[in-house]
Formats: sequence, structure tokens, C-alpha cells
Amino acid sequence: MKKWLARPPRTSGDYLCLALGAAVIFGLAWQLPALLQGAGTVLEILSPFAWGVVLAYVLDIPTRLFAQKLFGGKRVLAIVLSYILMFGVIALLLALVVPQLIASVQSFIASLGAYEAAIQDGLIWVRETFGLETETLELYVQQATVQLQQWFASVSGAAAQAAADVAAGAAAGVAGAAVDGFVTLAVSIYLLSSKELLLHAARTCLRAALPPQKVGGLFSVCTMANRTFSGYIGGQLVDALLVGVETFLLMSLFRLDYAPLIAVLVGVTNIIPLLGPFIGAVPGALILLLESPLQALEFVIIILVVQQVDGNFIAPRILGGATGMPGLGVLLAIIVGGNLFGVPGMVVGVPTLAVLVTLLKQAVGAGLAARGIDEDGRPLQPPPDPKN
Repeated sequence: MKKWLARPPRTSGDYLCLALGAAVIFGLAWQLPALLQGAGTVLEILSPFAWGVVLAYVLDIPTRLFAQKLFGGKRVLAIVLSYILMFGVIALLLALVVPQLIASVQSFIASLGAYEAAIQDGLIWVRETFGLETETLELYVQQATVQLQQWFASVSGAAAQAAADVAAGAAAGVAGAAVDGFVTLAVSIYLLSSKELLLHAARTCLRAALPPQKVGGLFSVCTMANRTFSGYIGGQLVDALLVGVETFLLMSLFRLDYAPLIAVLVGVTNIIPLLGPFIGAVPGALILLLESPLQALEFVIIILVVQQVDGNFIAPRILGGATGMPGLGVLLAIIVGGNLFGVPGMVVGVPTLAVLVTLLKQAVGAGLAARGIDEDGRPLQPPPDPKN
């Protein structure tokens, strides 16, 4: 086969094969949009299975820890405890966030008149003190207040209509989401409970299909990638939890409003590397700014202190050398991963790039060793003879 591909075409059969190959490639290129659409449909159908794989991989991190530390290596009880922990965290987040979110929106709507009056008084003071024309700005403030009130009223009406539609029987989307969630949960439970059996089957198939040397290299790459991903994702989750707890304690200590809501927001967004703290701090500061500018200033100071403590003391000890990526590499991974896959791409982009960089380093090291030189171009010193 290789010889046939290497030699130039000679017979009419060779040219016919080339023409057929070119026609197939042209046809595939011509139908590329339809093929991509079909692939997107297949991926959408398989998305619950993909999310099940992701959930199983994430929950395998605490499962291994619980099995090692608490249950003497028994995974069944560790799996049950991991799911109890997951559902407990979800219920706690909902209990903290939903009431606070409703209260903050209601408080904002109730305070719109007071905000308008305060701004109007400020504009009147500016006009009387400095003689500046502010009637146009006052009109804009009044119109903005009316538009905000109308928008909140429309949102409330839309929410009520949506609830009525669901109650009337238009719950197909909810039922579909419930089915997808059940499939995701079932797939994750199956993968976690059958992990050793599935890994053994995969290793057996690879050993049967590939030469021993290639199988060993593939196993080492998979081990390195798993160590990088599990170390990074587990460390990010623990770090996000600590940042959220620190933010909540400090906000409660200074008696700031909406401490549970904002602390959860800061902790969740802290999973996104590098940019996450700022993404979570901006809406929290805006929420507090509507209540009190002084509280917003105190919150910004708290976030700066928490991020300094986390970045200099906590995160290095939790994450350690999970990726070994410089700041520029982390930023590149976040931008590329975010543009391709959104928020999940931001999270997994860093360990993915770290794995690629490690493989590149190994390839460069193997190439230098094959040429008998080091990274500076000097000949490698032969290893000392143990007999001498």
C-alpha cells in the first residue's frame, strides 16, 4: 500500500483512482456545511452522555479521596458520599442565592424612586451652585426611571406568563431537561461504579491493537494528562470554595448586604482562572453600589485583600505545580478556550494547554537526545561507567 502511494501514477487505473479521490474530497468540501450541521445534531443528541462523562470525571476526584481516607479503598460508599456532597452543595447554593436574588431585585425596584430623587436633588444642587443647565439631564433621569420600571414590569409579566404556560401543559422543555439530567446522572453513576472494569477493558484493547512500545507511551501520556486535569480541576474547586467562604465571612464581619449572594457569585466565578475574580467582583460591587457607595467601596477592598491572600498564599499551596503555566500562557488558554467553548473552555483551556506544552517539551528533549546535544547545543556527556 505504501509503495503504491509513493510511486507516480502510470496506468489508467491509477488516474481513475486519483480522479475518484479528488471527486470524493470535492464532494465532502461541497457538503461541508450539511456535514457540520449533522455532526452538531449528533453531538446535541449525545450531549447528556458527554456531560455524564464530565460529571463522573469531576466526582472521581473526591471519590478517590474518600475511598482512600475514609473507607479503606472501597469505592461504593465513597461514590455515595460524593453524590450526597454534590446534591448538598447544589441545595445550599439554591437556598442562599435564590432568596437573596429575589430580595435584591425587589429592593432595587422599591428604591428606584429614591434613587431618582437623590439624582434629581444632586442635579438641582449643581444647577444652583454652578449655574449649569441640568434640565435635560433631569429629564433623562426621569425617563430612565420610567423605562426601568416598565422593563421590570414586563419581566415580571413574562415570568408570570411563562409560569402559566408551564402550568397549562407547555412543559416539554422542562421534561426534556429532566430526561437529559437523568441520563447525565445515570451515565456518571455507571462510569464511576465501573471505572476499574472500563479502564481494564480499554487497556486490553490498546494492548491488542498497538505495539508494546507505543502502548507504554500512550499510557504515560494519559497518566500525565489525567494528573494535570484532576490536580488542576480539584485544586480550582477547593480554591473557589475557600474564596467564597472568606468573602462571606469578611462581608458578614463588616455587615455588608447580600453577603450570601455575592459570596456565592465570587466563589463560583473564581473557578475561571485569572479573570474569574474580576468577573465575580463587578456585579457584586454594582449591587452594593445601589444600596450604599460606602458598602461598595468596602466590598472592593475586601475582594482585593481576599485575592491577594489567595493568590500569594492559598492558591500556590493548593494548586502547586499542577500546570506550571506562566501568566501569559494562562491568558492565552483562557482567550482561546473561551472563544471556542465559552465558560467551560475557559476552565479546561489551561490544563489542556499545559498537557500540550508538556508533550512539546518531551518531544524537544527526545529530539535533542537523539542528536546527542543539550538545550544549549553542547554535546551530551556520556554517563559514567558504573564499573569504574
